[in-house]
Amino acid sequence: MGDDIFPRSVAHRALEALSDTPVVVVNGPRQAGKTTLVRSLPYPGTSLVVTLDDSAARAAAGYDPRAFIERSVDTLVIDEAQLEPGLFRAIKASVDQDRRPGRFLLTGSSRLLAAPDMADALVGRVETLDLWPFAERELVDADGPAFIDVVFDQPAALLHRSAVTRADLTDRLLRGGFPEAARRRPPRRRAWFDGYVRTTTERVIRELADLERLAETPRLLQLCAARTATELNTSAIAGELGIPARTVSSYLAHLTTAFLVRLIPAWSTNLSAKVVRRPKLVVADVGLAAHLQGVTGASLARFGTTRGPLVETLVATELLRQLSWSETVATIWHFRDRSGIEVDLVLEYPDGRVVGVEVKATSTPRGAHFKGLRFLAERLGDRFAFGCLLTSAPEATPFGPKMAALPISTLWEVGD
Repeated sequence: MGDDIFPRSVAHRALEALSDTPVVVVNGPRQAGKTTLVRSLPYPGTSLVVTLDDSAARAAAGYDPRAFIERSVDTLVIDEAQLEPGLFRAIKASVDQDRRPGRFLLTGSSRLLAAPDMADALVGRVETLDLWPFAERELVDADGPAFIDVVFDQPAALLHRSAVTRADLTDRLLRGGFPEAARRRPPRRRAWFDGYVRTTTERVIRELADLERLAETPRLLQLCAARTATELNTSAIAGELGIPARTVSSYLAHLTTAFLVRLIPAWSTNLSAKVVRRPKLVVADVGLAAHLQGVTGASLARFGTTRGPLVETLVATELLRQLSWSETVATIWHFRDRSGIEVDLVLEYPDGRVVGVEVKATSTPRGAHFKGLRFLAERLGDRFAFGCLLTSAPEATPFGPKMAALPISTLWEVGD
């Protein structure tokens, strides 16, 4: 299994952006396949790919940024561009003189426009795309519209029977979507994840900031994995690390910028006066989360306590990845109030329509599992488009108007 075998769904969006925008940025975590993507794109004219992971190229970029970017090609691709921030001012000056679309394609293992100087330099000249590890939909090479595109307008098309077993689902939880991890067998996959955590926290985080407690970041990431798919409680994490909550918040911001964790904001349209405002913390790859938790196939078979959060992490990351390239523009949230009413994930369409997504590892969906979804449906009225309960049951089952229990694999099997 290799990342050169499966086409990346974001590729068409990158080509669209290059057709009308001078600078295109592809952000994403290290080892997600950014270099493979930019080397494989069918550029309309001449192109050159240079990587700042190469010490000589990086030195040249730092010595004379303007000379470095002035190449006789239609599209200059600069891989890992965050390693030389001085390039951004040079690119701005060049684009101000020549605003032809598709002149520069930049990749970065941290959010390139997170730093104010970078954002200021490229404002109005850039389109930004995110490339995450493989979505399950990419790995099965599904055709047709994605779940995100179907669930708002054609939810009946989601009702199907899945051939994915609980064992298959466990394999997906442990594998995740990083190309190198996905192609390895479990013993070698653990070694890869160990190296990934070490090099990412030592290198990428160090590039972002001079942290006093850099050695604490692997432990912080491990604590995030233990809490994946739960509301963020910064004080609790700070207590376990023995450092101030303010410091933890700063370090979490760096983990987010490095694409290691995601924060899903709380959602409310005044449905309840007691809505909880804390975001939900999600490790950005379920395989990485499982590894950091020390989970194995055998332990998942013996104990079910970690399976639920991991299944929700798989669902959340799959939706987030599909949202980065789907035709549908939607925003993802979570909902909970202090009375205990909650919906794991809420998708909101620009016209105000809402889809609620509940996730349960169970294979026997029950009416009680729809409590939160019914709460949304009653209060939103016509704005409520659909409520789905994703479970490990193989069969889709309607549960009244605009509600159904669906196999988790519906996320990547629909349209196949």
